[in-house]
Amino acid sequence: MSDETILVTGAAGFIGFHVTQKLLQAGRRVIGLDNINSYYDPKLKEARLDVLKNDPAFS
Repeated sequence: MSDETILVTGAAGFIGFHVTQKLLQAGRRVIGLDNINSYYDPKLKEARLDVLKNDPAFS
């Protein structure tokens, strides 16, 4: 396992959310970044971020 922290842009989107989950499951530290625009439902994006925030390796 590497000590590197990975930056995922679009972490609240469909692809970014799933990539972030896989990285966290692999034991990586992840910084997630998303602008939460209204192109897709912001409530859905917030719900995805709430799931990710439960992992101490996510910020």
